[in-house]
Amino acid sequence: MTSKIAMLVAPVLALLAALVMAFVSPMLWVFSFFYDKIMFAFLDNEYIYNVSWEDPRIEQPVFALDRDDHVITIASAGDNALDYIIDGAKVTAVDFNLCQIALTELKVAAIKTLTYDEFWRIFAENDIELLQAKYAALRPHLRNTSSTFWDSYKNKIKSFQYSGTSGFAARILFRWILPLCGLGYIRKLIQKGASKEEFTAAHHKRRSWIRFCTWFLDNVCLKSCSLFAGVPQEQLRLGLHRKDNFAIIFENVMATDMVNDNYFYHGYIMGSYTKECCPRYLEEKNFAALRANLKEDRLELFKGSFEDRLRICDGEKFTVASLLDHMDWMPADWVQREIALLVRNMDREKGRVYWRSWSENVHSAPLMWLNPRRVDDTGDRVCMYFSTWIAPLKDTPFAISERCHAWGNGYQKPSTATMITTGLKIVTFPVWKNFTSVASEDHAAQMELFYKCQKSAYDAFRETLLHARPRLMEYIPLRQEGGMVWVDIGGGTCRNLEYIPVETIRAHFKRIYVVDISTSLLSMAAERLKKFGLEDIVTLVEHDVTASSVFEHLPEAGTVDTVTMSYSLSMIPDKSKAIKNALKLLKPNGDGYLGLADFFMQGTSEDQLAFPWSSLRKAEAEVHRQWFNQDGVHLLPTNLLEQELAQTNLVWTERFRGGVPFIQILQPVHGVHIVSTI
Repeated sequence: MTSKIAMLVAPVLALLAALVMAFVSPMLWVFSFFYDKIMFAFLDNEYIYNVSWEDPRIEQPVFALDRDDHVITIASAGDNALDYIIDGAKVTAVDFNLCQIALTELKVAAIKTLTYDEFWRIFAENDIELLQAKYAALRPHLRNTSSTFWDSYKNKIKSFQYSGTSGFAARILFRWILPLCGLGYIRKLIQKGASKEEFTAAHHKRRSWIRFCTWFLDNVCLKSCSLFAGVPQEQLRLGLHRKDNFAIIFENVMATDMVNDNYFYHGYIMGSYTKECCPRYLEEKNFAALRANLKEDRLELFKGSFEDRLRICDGEKFTVASLLDHMDWMPADWVQREIALLVRNMDREKGRVYWRSWSENVHSAPLMWLNPRRVDDTGDRVCMYFSTWIAPLKDTPFAISERCHAWGNGYQKPSTATMITTGLKIVTFPVWKNFTSVASEDHAAQMELFYKCQKSAYDAFRETLLHARPRLMEYIPLRQEGGMVWVDIGGGTCRNLEYIPVETIRAHFKRIYVVDISTSLLSMAAERLKKFGLEDIVTLVEHDVTASSVFEHLPEAGTVDTVTMSYSLSMIPDKSKAIKNALKLLKPNGDGYLGLADFFMQGTSEDQLAFPWSSLRKAEAEVHRQWFNQDGVHLLPTNLLEQELAQTNLVWTERFRGGVPFIQILQPVHGVHIVSTI
């Protein structure tokens, strides 16, 4: 009778909880705008992860670690780093948050000084009284920052399983919200030691209610509450195109054995581990090897970022970079910089770069050039990642190299006066060009007239307008063996080249051709090349790229490694001919790459919008089209690339919005599109 009453009451309570959340959700959405700032405020004040939320079991077969391996990874809660130590590998674990270092260091100190039984009772059964009693013996093994943290925190902590911000969130979710929503049966099944068949039957019985609960989590709670689990906004955006994140996760988790195997959810639901269901570093059979390897100082804990640690490497070579999921929230230039530093300090033959992602695909273009392969993660007990990747360095023909923003002293921000006067010249051009002797049908003369009056401030003004250009320059591939040929169509002042350091250009390119129709812009390019001594590598070609005669001034067809068009295709009247000529230049068989950065009429997912948003977006796109048409810029329709690049392989594509100087209400769609030949 009691169970029947509970079954009737649970939906009512869940409905009340839903109403409360619906009332609170507007405040949570406002709260989400300050999301990342709040999350990073936890740094050095509280650890976020009380458990490393990545399953080391799927790593073991692809790493096959031994004593010759040196792994660099994120400390997190120390669980995965200790797992690598069991196999004898040397480990360098880094973390921004000194509190995560303190948590890991406490575990290490306990392994070195306590008996296995004492270690188990503290970290598996949450015997905090024992921790407090043994702390005096542990403290000498902690660095000053860690001992300062634990001096006070040991008296505040009630349970390791529910400590830290993620533990706090787990306690609320698994001990309060799940029972309130009628899902308390999961805990009871674990306590009972239920079989998988019993779990399946219980879920099937409640399938409609579970579907509602997962929908609610996805649509109300996800963006607002995930910061407590240490999930930044950028990472969330990788999965927000799906409306069933939690439905997938719930289904996958419930297919695992939470009684005897899946310690991640067992620990959070039950509040402790069992000898049958715990991390590998807590297993008695591994304790002796773990202690022996730690006493050999095979674990280094470093406070800072990967970059901080990699910049002080002194001849050491890592064999594995286990990056967890932290690249999900990093912009492409950060990813590029970090991977470039990693590759420089990794063993070329044995080196492997390994990461997880909330995206189903490789989420950042620089990672494509590592030539990664997908890892079979079907046994992942966390079930929170939608893809896992490994990239053996010996398998990639490309070099991952740091880029820059400008040569010399770097980019100099233009004055407001320069921005205003240049902007006025641009927007008034459609009027005053009619008072010149240039014929309207003469495209080359029109373009020269347009650029001649603004050439000195051309680059400065467009820094705040051409938002996809730096991304394209981050993304273009560099071959390890060098000797590359690059043709930059519409390259004008050679500003595009400045995103690649001079020494990198010399290392990877034997020849670069910059093709443009404007004499004025190419004169600025000549000055830039002379200043930085690149006249011997870069050839300036004043020509219309759509003319068949352009090939008389360029390398032989089929011999070019890379062709780029940065905001030039939208200004070329015959776009089809420009693309055909660009493709004709490229090496065949996947060895040639065409990279585009430009304005687009719409984003990649805007055609899926429902009414009335679809109509509003179309109207907005038309405003953008008319505005840019005044300056001879014709926003690219998506179907243009689909038609003209149908006989190529898509390597990378992305769309995003960026503002116009002084008119931020205008937010046209920018994009990067990279294809390879077939």
